[in-house]
Amino acid sequence: MSGAGRSGRQQRALAVELLRAGIGVAHLLGSRRALGRPAVLARVLGVRQLTQAGLVLRAGTADAHTVSALVDATHGVTMVPLALFDRQSRRFAVRQFWIATLLTVLEVALVGRGRSGKR
Repeated sequence: MSGAGRSGRQQRALAVELLRAGIGVAHLLGSRRALGRPAVLARVLGVRQLTQAGLVLRAGTADAHTVSALVDATHGVTMVPLALFDRQSRRFAVRQFWIATLLTVLEVALVGRGRSGKR
């Protein structure tokens, strides 16, 4: 990959992880206004998003973004039963589903189709 292509990919990766970190901070700040289970979930997710952003940026590899996408996709899937069966957490779970979907798509877009087969 050319230097310009690599630089552009690094800038996009930085933007995605800064978005993720911003979401983590928003979770932590929002948890102060929430009550019950949503407050606890928001705190846990805030810490997870910040940690995930830091680890992915530090690694800076396509594999790190792939694992990050899998973590986000798994999180989104786990929000579906919560949204369906827990009235207290429904709004929170639906928001989380969409956030996880967005982050999954962004991470997958960074990785693309992987190696083109050229060596």
